[in-house]
Amino acid sequence: MSIIATGLMLFTLRFPAVSQATDTTSPLPPDVSSFTKNRDNCDTLRGEIPEPDPADPDNLSQVISAINQACKGTDKQLMQLKNKYSTDENIMKKLSSYEERIEADMSL
Repeated sequence: MSIIATGLMLFTLRFPAVSQATDTTSPLPPDVSSFTKNRDNCDTLRGEIPEPDPADPDNLSQVISAINQACKGTDKQLMQLKNKYSTDENIMKKLSSYEERIEADMSL
């Protein structure tokens, strides 16, 4: 496997939101597509909360700030999209893969 192919594979595994954004097998309406990209980014950030590091005390604060920014409003948006597309089985299946309540003020 070439270095470029290996790098692309690692990138795709590391950043699933990018790989999902290029999935053309089942096109989603623009509002759902936008939500899934934003929420996938939010979920990726939520999975990367570092341990507090005395050598870099601002790192944890910066990560939490990024999470709050990326995730803000996604709970409400998910509920609105589920209401809007409640009769579309494919979209509901996609939306149901997301946790309904993930927002919390994570201020330090």
